[in-house]
Amino acid sequence: MCKEYDKEHKQLDTKHKQLCHLLAAIKDIPGLTVNVVDYNGQNPFLSQLNSTHNSDIFIGMHGAGLTHLLFLPDWAAIMELYNCDDRDCYKDLARLRGVKYFTWSPGKEHLIYPEDAGQHPSTGAAHKKFTSYRFDPTEFKRQVILMVEYVRRHPKFVQERRILRRARRNEEL
Repeated sequence: MCKEYDKEHKQLDTKHKQLCHLLAAIKDIPGLTVNVVDYNGQNPFLSQLNSTHNSDIFIGMHGAGLTHLLFLPDWAAIMELYNCDDRDCYKDLARLRGVKYFTWSPGKEHLIYPEDAGQHPSTGAAHKKFTSYRFDPTEFKRQVILMVEYVRRHPKFVQERRILRRARRNEEL
């Protein structure tokens, strides 16, 4: 799934390796298809919206990319990997949008490992939003399984699946 080197045989950075560990932890969850999307300037906005709208589960670090939760389907679940001590920001946005919000419970935050104290780019003060993090893969997998179960049981997801099955059956006739 993930390799230590990219196409040009350059060693991957630490951030990418950490993502690889999380992806490896969830690769054996039945029925789960993972798409890693980088919401940056090179990825056209309509493409970003398409990726988001066609996602049942949305996982990201605290930051502007999580605002894409506004475009998720009604049955979706979002996981903020770490809220960087801004506990209610995306939780409130998810509530307003009507999607389920997941994050690490306070009792599990010891399984989040900051690279360093972080440093605010303007003030130089220590700040949790300005560092990289590692996450315990076992706890991450547990959270993803909870999200998968939530989505699969959501009435609107179940209804949409029925509609798709009927449409496929009618196409076969």
